[in-house]
Amino acid sequence: MFSRKVEKPLPPVATLPVRRTAQTEENQTAGVLLGKDTYWNPETLPNAHIVCIGASGSGKTQTLKGICFALRTIYIGSQKILIDFHGDQDIAGEMVYPLHMASPWGINPLTVNLDPEGGGPNLQAIAVAAVLKKSLQMGPNQEGMLLDVIGTCYRQQGIVQDDQATWKREAPNFAHIEAELVARIEEGCKESQRLKLKLAATFQYGVFSRSQFPMDAKHIRVDLHKLPPAIQSIAAESLAKQLMDNHRLLGEMAGKIPRTFLFIDEAKEMPKGTGSACDRIIADGRKYGLALVLASQSERHLSADVIGNSSTKLVLPVDQTEVSKVGKKFRFAEVRVAGLRPLQALCRLGTDAKQVEIVPYYERLQ
Repeated sequence: MFSRKVEKPLPPVATLPVRRTAQTEENQTAGVLLGKDTYWNPETLPNAHIVCIGASGSGKTQTLKGICFALRTIYIGSQKILIDFHGDQDIAGEMVYPLHMASPWGINPLTVNLDPEGGGPNLQAIAVAAVLKKSLQMGPNQEGMLLDVIGTCYRQQGIVQDDQATWKREAPNFAHIEAELVARIEEGCKESQRLKLKLAATFQYGVFSRSQFPMDAKHIRVDLHKLPPAIQSIAAESLAKQLMDNHRLLGEMAGKIPRTFLFIDEAKEMPKGTGSACDRIIADGRKYGLALVLASQSERHLSADVIGNSSTKLVLPVDQTEVSKVGKKFRFAEVRVAGLRPLQALCRLGTDAKQVEIVPYYERLQ
């Protein structure tokens, strides 16, 4: 269940062309420099969402890191959060929280959404059960029992749906779920034993049973690369959902510069389907100041909603078997997609489209 296909890493930076194009103080007001005479400025676009596609070795990671690095000096009031599935999104000056079996930090999926109209323990329990069902391939009976167990854990903490004042109490975590299952097993419940086995990895790694890391730094990288894929997926979805919930509570924004930019380099690792955190952010994030920068190696991992609702689209070299589909989905000529080289991108910024020589992260450091 936790096996993963090993992908080829990005070629060493020495093999990539060096253009030494720097962003000066004079041109920062134009936005983030993508390449020569090409800037990305969310103030001139319908939204600040970015979708990026590129095969292994295309320069996708260097492109995303370069954009994030530039955001720190241009939109200094915005927070930048990176969910790192491979441990290769490190950027100078970051605050990194590695999550693994020995880490002191975790993520609590049971943190209650405080929105009076769309929050509370009951809805949070449904959301958590849905994510676990997809990530761990649970059946309907196990999902139903998990809902009951989570509900019991909330009540044990004094958190109830009908009393909003209780929602701010400390939420239970997966250690409470494990303890409740153990209690039911001791009472002779065989279904609880099967559910405990299904959740064994989530308990073993302990990521969901520890204190959540602070979210006050301006540039945070959450390093998940030492976790198995299913645990990564649950952690990433939980964090993205918390961000969307928290931004809703902050209310709608008047300006167009996001409060937060959320970078996710591997869309395939995120849960799919209606109601997922990425779909919610793409649909409503602009209103509440949360921008999504979502990347993938394949067009198969990007929904039509994600592509259609992102004002900025970056196409780097893709596998030749995907050229036709990428050309159609992103509305670029197939011959242009097929001819791209590493760190060359077809960019669509709103209604404008052009080919750009991307300035990678390693050049921005010089």
